[in-house]
Amino acid sequence: MGVRKLLLLAACFFGAAASAQPLPDCVHAEASVLLFPGARTAQDLFYAKLDTLVATGQGNVNVWHIGGSHVQAAFFPNRIMNGIDSLTVRGDRGFLFPLKLAGTNYDKSYRISTTGEWEAPILTRNSDLRRPRYGVTGYGARTASPDASVGFRLNVDGSFRWSCESVRVLGYGSSDRAYPYILCLADTLRFDFEAATHSYVFDLPAPTDTVVIRFHIPAGEEFTLNGLQPLSWRPGVNYFASGVNGAALPSWLDKCEDLERDLQLVHPDLAILAVGINDSATSAREFKPEKFKENYRRLIGMVRRVSPECAFIFVTNNDSYRYVRRGMAWNANGEAVRQAMLELAEEYGAGVWDLYGVMGGAHTVEKWRDAGLAKNDRLHFTDVGYNLLGDLFVEALMADKLNR
Repeated sequence: MGVRKLLLLAACFFGAAASAQPLPDCVHAEASVLLFPGARTAQDLFYAKLDTLVATGQGNVNVWHIGGSHVQAAFFPNRIMNGIDSLTVRGDRGFLFPLKLAGTNYDKSYRISTTGEWEAPILTRNSDLRRPRYGVTGYGARTASPDASVGFRLNVDGSFRWSCESVRVLGYGSSDRAYPYILCLADTLRFDFEAATHSYVFDLPAPTDTVVIRFHIPAGEEFTLNGLQPLSWRPGVNYFASGVNGAALPSWLDKCEDLERDLQLVHPDLAILAVGINDSATSAREFKPEKFKENYRRLIGMVRRVSPECAFIFVTNNDSYRYVRRGMAWNANGEAVRQAMLELAEEYGAGVWDLYGVMGGAHTVEKWRDAGLAKNDRLHFTDVGYNLLGDLFVEALMADKLNR
């Protein structure tokens, strides 16, 4: 498929989205562009990979989206994923985790359930002395139940949009005895152990969107589940979202011991870096831009060791309020985070999608709340708001691709 076809698809997709409802005045759509204060070689290479995928129908292009609650809420990354899928070739949907076990919000676009007794300490809490090892999902659920299970269904709307021919189990046992006691669909023990990623890949009898995994754990042992990865092995764009409520850069860098190892499963061609809202949730005096940038350098270095050609797009913070002892206070660090990301983008040849500018800058979150796009906490967006941001991001990505 050539550039003209892509342009036509983009016009049809975004035209339909735009015609459904006019944008509120608080949305500064003119600011929804990709900014490149430095080189853009890696981004253009990413577009070349997309072109090759679309033209030949061969291979995979991998996108990794990391952040806090905006990503865990799923509406924003899923909207981007669906937008890219509409314009290219759909691949796999990334990692799954039973977030209900952690007592937190979860992605409702797929269904996942468990049996048995599980405990799932939260990455962003420091009170659990027995916290599990965390990796690319930012979650871990521990069980000693001899009949524990976890099952998922990819298509909750009854369609067959997603399917898998294999499933990868990310996790570890308390000893070598605890790991082999995993049954997939109860009728297959065929698996490959990948030592580099310390994960098991189970082949399924036939393509399906529904899988049940049963854990037969020996007495005195336990198993920690870090995530599941449905695999179709088909060409397309694979989208991986890593989001944890409250997560800042140190959460990912210092508490997720297996993050770099797990990134081998992603091998990102594009990393959407949306961590920052929790790093900046402090007073202007206490926020240290240089420390913030140094943490991002560590994360980028980690990604580059796994995927040297990866392109990066920073997503600036939204204008927001932050939690304080007696309520909420306006977060004065939005502009400082934006400036730090622009400086990092120049340093690393990365792009910036300026969410802060799309909102209109400082003291604009109330307008977004009044328009039904942000929640009353003036920190998070509504479902409609997240979907709008996803559409604007994909539009900016495709416009940049076509105009480069």
